[in-house]
Amino acid sequence: MFISIITPTYNRAATLHRCYESLSRQTFKDFEWIIVDDGSTDKTADIVEAWQLESPMTIHYYKKTNGGKPSAVNQGVKLARAPMCAILDSDDALCDNGLQVCVDQWDMLSPQLKDKYWCVCALVEDSETKEVVGDLFPADHVTITGGEFLFKYKITGEKFGLMRTALLKSNPYPEEEGYKFVPESFIWNRLGRQYLYICTNTVVRTYYQSTGAASANLSGKANRIRNARGLVMTDAEVLKEDLPDWFHASPLFFFKRAAQLSRYGIHSGSILQQYKGLESPGAKSLLLLSAPLGLLLYIGDKMWFKYYYLPQKAKIGA
Repeated sequence: MFISIITPTYNRAATLHRCYESLSRQTFKDFEWIIVDDGSTDKTADIVEAWQLESPMTIHYYKKTNGGKPSAVNQGVKLARAPMCAILDSDDALCDNGLQVCVDQWDMLSPQLKDKYWCVCALVEDSETKEVVGDLFPADHVTITGGEFLFKYKITGEKFGLMRTALLKSNPYPEEEGYKFVPESFIWNRLGRQYLYICTNTVVRTYYQSTGAASANLSGKANRIRNARGLVMTDAEVLKEDLPDWFHASPLFFFKRAAQLSRYGIHSGSILQQYKGLESPGAKSLLLLSAPLGLLLYIGDKMWFKYYYLPQKAKIGA
C-alpha cells in the first residue's frame, strides 16, 4: 500500500462517519486507515468494529489511554506501514479524488529529487461556505521551502498534507507530563527547514468547524491555556531557528510569536527558562520588547477563563 491515513479521535462517534464515508468514496484505493482512539468513552469502538466487518477498506483500530492529539498521532505513525501518510481529523472529510490529487502531485516529481521533499500540500474548503480556508499558493505544483511558506509568501490557514512516513517516524511530537496539545506547526516547521514542499491549489479536504462547548475543541482557547507548555516549544523554536534568516521578511510575525512565547511562558511558569534558552541577542531582545503585550494577553486569558469560560461551562454542565 502507498498511504497510511491516520485519524486520532476522542469521543467523536457522532462525526467519525464523515471520514469513513469519504474514504469509502476515494478514487485512489491503495491505502490503509488507522484509527487511534485516545481513550473515548462513547460508542466509537462499536462503530469502527461494524465498519471493519462491512468495508473492503483495510481499517486498523487502536485504543490507548487519553494523552492528547499529538500522542495519538505519534501512535498512528508508529503503526503506519505505508511510505506516505496523512492525518485526517475525526470530524473532517476528504474530497472523492483527494488522495489521487496528492499522489499525482508526488508522482510528477523526478524520482531522483523526491528525497528532497517531505510533503505534498493541498487546499481545504469550509464545509458550509465551500470557500477555500486560508491562502492560496503562489502557483500550482510549486516547490517552496518552509521559510518561503511562512515568511516570503506568508501562507496561512488550514492545509492538507501527504507526508513521508519515515520522516514523521523520526520526528515525533514531544510528549511530556503537563500538556496534551502541541500545534501541528511544530513538526511542519521543523521538517520544512530541512525539506521542500510541493504545493497544489486544488481542494482535497472539507473542514468542519467544531461546535459545542469550548472544551470540546482541543486547540480552543481554554485548552491552549491548559497546555501552555506545548505551545511555548513551538514559538521558542521559531525564534531560535527562523529569526536570523527571516526577520527582515516578516518582523511583525516574529514580534507576535515572541509575545505569544511570553504569554504562554507565564502560563506555564517557564518564561525565565524560555528567555535563557534563546541563544541569540536578537531573540532575547525581541522577547523583552514583546513581554508587556504578552503580560496583557496573559491577564486577559485569566480574566476570560474565570469570568466567561468557567461560568459558561457550568451552565452547559447544568
